[in-house]
Amino acid sequence: MSSAQHSSTANGMVQRDSGATSAGAGRSATSFPAKRFLWALVGLIGAAVLSIAGANYFLDPLHFSAAGQREVAALLLSGKNYAVFDANMDFRGLRREAVAQMTRTPDVIAFGGSRFELAGADLFPGRSYYNAFVHNDIFEDLVAITGLLDEHKRLPKNLVMTVRYKTFLPIDPVLRETDEFKLFWPEYRSMADRLGIEKESLLDVLPFAYWSHLLSVDNVVRHVRYRLEGKHQGPVDAASMDNMDVIHADGSMAFSKEHSASFRTILLSRGVTNMFSDADTVDQDAEQRASRMSKRASWPVDPKRLEAFGVLLGFLKEHGTYVTIAITPFHPAYWKGSMGSPYGKSLLFMEERVRAIAAAQGAAVVGSLDPERVGCLASNMRDFIHPDVVCLKKVFKDIVVKD
Repeated sequence: MSSAQHSSTANGMVQRDSGATSAGAGRSATSFPAKRFLWALVGLIGAAVLSIAGANYFLDPLHFSAAGQREVAALLLSGKNYAVFDANMDFRGLRREAVAQMTRTPDVIAFGGSRFELAGADLFPGRSYYNAFVHNDIFEDLVAITGLLDEHKRLPKNLVMTVRYKTFLPIDPVLRETDEFKLFWPEYRSMADRLGIEKESLLDVLPFAYWSHLLSVDNVVRHVRYRLEGKHQGPVDAASMDNMDVIHADGSMAFSKEHSASFRTILLSRGVTNMFSDADTVDQDAEQRASRMSKRASWPVDPKRLEAFGVLLGFLKEHGTYVTIAITPFHPAYWKGSMGSPYGKSLLFMEERVRAIAAAQGAAVVGSLDPERVGCLASNMRDFIHPDVVCLKKVFKDIVVKD
């Protein structure tokens, strides 16, 4: 190869290398801003998520903060009532904190769903009393509250429990409508092990949906609006208020006049949204709901949960707790409209089995799903399932309190 040829080739190589280097530098320059943008975007989204979660945590402590629930539980146990914006809160967390702080065991503890929320201490005159109601109670809640009370050595001499049409459903998000029972997941799983009953898998009871509510922008907006309207949560002397719900020192609750004005508000505050009717009155709503439920081919009553219920009652009996199962009735139109259907037959079967299981374990049963059997009228129902105080007293009057 000649010197000239070598020089030309070398120069050519240098030129090509220079071009490649320039192209690489261009790609690097383009890539670097893209990466910076991507990381900036991730950081921005992360900051937004943390901001929303933080806002929910601080604006809605009764829903998301154990420390906030602990503080309110302490105030209630000190004898003060507490005003809240609405009943959309974690009642299970509040009960957990209250039981942990009790310095003595009440003579009577009532545990059920929102059908028990109006059951105050006046139903048990001369007795110390605590109402541990939660919303949307289910079988797992009965196991959990027993475990919670036993853990803190607060199993009472008298425990009032309840069952409802959804108590013995298998885990099914459509039929159950809500998964609030998962907020008691540690107590439920621990107590299920102690009882030796079959328990749901961890993945089936972890409250993923609840944790996701920390990212609810609507909840942040709602709580900001409450404050802009001049509302403030805190201890009050009043037993009820026009625009704020009140949790009583005994654990029971009074809905505000604002929230009690509509049966729709009462239902929505407890997560009852599935199969919602378009009725204008409570009576019409009860009829429509019964009609829809009666079209179902079946309504499951899980035999494993029924069997486990007997085991639970046996445990309580062994530990010196006298159990009364207080069953609140349906609206008369709902009950009448359900009879004769597969759904209605399941209701009758469930109550019959509960009575038999209770009798076998020395527990008492008062009330009934049948309003006529209890003596409750349509005018005694706030919606298709929630009784007023008059009806509730008719159920509770037959409870025998043991010394």
